[in-house]
Amino acid sequence: MTVILGAGITGLSIAYHLKKKNKDFIIIEKEKTPGGLCRNINIDGYIFNYTGHFLHCRTAYVNELARKLVPGIKAIKRNSCIYLGGRIIPYPIQANVSYLPLFSRIKTLIGYIFRSKKEPTNLRDWFISKFGQGLYDVFFSTYNQKLWKYPLEEISPDFLTSYVTEYSFGSAERNIGYNAEFLYPEMGIGELVSSLSKDIDILHGKVEKVDNSCVYFDKGEIKYDNLISTIPLPEFLSMFTVDESKSKPKKDNLIWNSILCINIGIEGEIFFKSKTGKFRNHSSGSSDFHWIYFPEKKYPFYRIGSLSNVSSKLVPRGYSSLWAEISYREQIPDESIIDFVIDCLVQIGLFKKESVAHISLADIPYAYPIYNKKRKNTLEEIEYLLNNYNVLLAGRFGKWEYSYMEESILEGRRIADLLCP
Repeated sequence: MTVILGAGITGLSIAYHLKKKNKDFIIIEKEKTPGGLCRNINIDGYIFNYTGHFLHCRTAYVNELARKLVPGIKAIKRNSCIYLGGRIIPYPIQANVSYLPLFSRIKTLIGYIFRSKKEPTNLRDWFISKFGQGLYDVFFSTYNQKLWKYPLEEISPDFLTSYVTEYSFGSAERNIGYNAEFLYPEMGIGELVSSLSKDIDILHGKVEKVDNSCVYFDKGEIKYDNLISTIPLPEFLSMFTVDESKSKPKKDNLIWNSILCINIGIEGEIFFKSKTGKFRNHSSGSSDFHWIYFPEKKYPFYRIGSLSNVSSKLVPRGYSSLWAEISYREQIPDESIIDFVIDCLVQIGLFKKESVAHISLADIPYAYPIYNKKRKNTLEEIEYLLNNYNVLLAGRFGKWEYSYMEESILEGRRIADLLCP
């Protein structure tokens, strides 16, 4: 029997593709509803996500699968920017340096021309070798410190190569990068995972222990021939027991950041002004951004976004919605952060304080695995040992790698093909 731990998007994709191959399996999920971080949050007439979850497709297979699962799913061109020094700079910044003030433009150009050509060994040096000291100082340094909450000199740059676009000084380009377009259902990303989980029987319960042949959870125990874990790797290692003669996999070298997502409902429209003009939808008069990056330290969030700008069906009529992402490690921010975030958004000019109609929090304890220098060797040791027990790791948190939704879906197909050659 194949047992899958976790019914997030990776676990559901594994189950979906195994079912297509008529392979028997059991999938266990501790939450009441499947989907993991891709499920909807329905509250007070709003539909929120756990931050922004958008399906960026590079492959025809995932594109076609999404359209099959959610007929009418919309293809939307990304509309995002960076808010820096009161200016709105189209994303990505390295392809839109012409929007920077003159001094900053000159600084980034000089830094790019005289950038180091040495092979970088950490994230800080990678950004400098790729874009130069000037653009690193202007954006990449402060933004990545806010996001990772970990010294950039201690992070490996291995995971970034396919995500970051090239530097461009003279021209401005907006529709570039892996996420230039995305698919999104009108009723939220949860529509996609609901369709993916249709006709899949899910056992809801909390896994308490796993050994070399059996999964023990609060509703019983299940013997397995193959076990696939998509749950956060540190948690899986804590519950995994092996023979006393063999050492248990280490988990201390696995580090990550967490995110507190503040979801906000606004009565009326969102407006966004800057020194360089308004970022507006000409047909409705409201700001039409999907998400905005905030590298400056004076803002507690590193990114905000608006789902109501993606689909008007995600909010009550006459209302808008925002989310703000605050990264943390180990210690979650206290509740005073809510007023600070609201005050910042009001000061920026997105809305008036009296128009706030809803506030709720979504805590994401595992947000991004951090590629610290010990990660690679640690994972190799863990996977080598687990393979002896027919245990596979999958997904962002199970396999402990940076990935997005399309890669999770493809991972599910790959594992199904591996188990059903």
